[in-house]
Amino acid sequence: MKPEKRERMAKIGSRLERFEARASVRRVLFIGVLLLTGALVYGLNLHTPLMMDDYDYSFSWKTGQPLSGIADVFSSQAEHYRLWGGRSVAHTLAQLFLFWGKPVFNAANAAMYLLLLMEIVALARRERGCWDYALLLPASVFLLFGVPFFATVFLWLDGACNYLWCTVLALTPLLIDRSEREGGAFSRGGALGVFAVPVSFLAGWTNENTACAVWAIVFLMLMRRRMKGERVPFWRWAALAAQAAGTLVMLAAPGNFARASEQEQRSLLSELTYRFAVAGAYSLLYVGALLALMLALSLLARKRGVHLREWAVWLLGGAVLVSLALVASPLISDRSFTGTIVLTLAAALCMLSDLYANARASGAFRLLTTLPLLALFVFAGTRALDDVKTHEATWLAQVACAQQAREAGEERAYLSSVPSHSRFTMDISLAPTPDEWPNSTLSRAFGIQIFSQ
Repeated sequence: MKPEKRERMAKIGSRLERFEARASVRRVLFIGVLLLTGALVYGLNLHTPLMMDDYDYSFSWKTGQPLSGIADVFSSQAEHYRLWGGRSVAHTLAQLFLFWGKPVFNAANAAMYLLLLMEIVALARRERGCWDYALLLPASVFLLFGVPFFATVFLWLDGACNYLWCTVLALTPLLIDRSEREGGAFSRGGALGVFAVPVSFLAGWTNENTACAVWAIVFLMLMRRRMKGERVPFWRWAALAAQAAGTLVMLAAPGNFARASEQEQRSLLSELTYRFAVAGAYSLLYVGALLALMLALSLLARKRGVHLREWAVWLLGGAVLVSLALVASPLISDRSFTGTIVLTLAAALCMLSDLYANARASGAFRLLTTLPLLALFVFAGTRALDDVKTHEATWLAQVACAQQAREAGEERAYLSSVPSHSRFTMDISLAPTPDEWPNSTLSRAFGIQIFSQ
């Protein structure tokens, strides 16, 4: 490269560096990414219809009738706790949204998705109060491309309440830990300190494997501080106990034992071997690319003499524990790895932020990588909207057939299953007869016997 060209490139890089260093520029870019992501997720939610379990939870588990009010939701969940399972926080949210209506859920769920992204950034960032769009945008792009069951955990009403909403809540004890150590809102005398105990209780009452893993990580971090001779505030132990209490309430639900008894029984050794193998294989499938990225970042940091924070190891340890906790679960599903993906992503971004902080011209690099990432995000988002709209139209055509048959006075309707062809949609599978699920619930919801053709 000629000296004059090298000098010109250096001047451009210097200008970009000064431009990116402005707090106002970073704030605008951060808010811009949030608004773009929020608009996309709202559009995806808008065109994701009610389906599968949504119809079940539209009815009270106590009376068998359509939900009639907020009090009816709580009485329904008391019966659900006894008969089916202990995820009362998730299913209370689901039934509230089904009572309030899908439009309320569409807006609230888009906001919760943004909270998840900000939570990932808050776990990964180096400094308090930073507007790090360079972490937010990669997180947003990765979730779009890297979560093969995106619709199940982020768009489907019942699934989002179980996995998006409850993952955000389950990870809050990690944010509380950082806030307390850094003198933030949850520190002694902080504005939110009084809420630490009840929030921790709810965080424990969310999702079995994620809640247990987060509790274990927080416990180990507090014990490590004690062993180093550091004083840990009493309210931190109280919050940890509340978190454990919430998890125990969830695990002690009579419905959990009823469901577990229905599972196929194997010998203890073969069952444990099977579960370890499944948990390990799916973990590598879902976060293998992130682990490879972390290895590359670690090698780059060593080459450049950059010290990486220990915090990334804690986050990755939490991800491993989320997967290992599934060994104790009677049923391992792909969506149960949501916590594994989120914590591994936060760990990778934590390492990336350390490298950014110690690299020359990192501001210019962040700006130059923003445009292609935004283009990639817009491309993926446009394709996702097309997929979701097509899937919605196909299912609503089936719903219209059932409604037309009922209005014509017919006793039965023949509907077709709607297979998914995208990570942004879900299979809607029907059973042959009205007595089998989900036809039994659809028959009740549509007021006509539903058969599969």
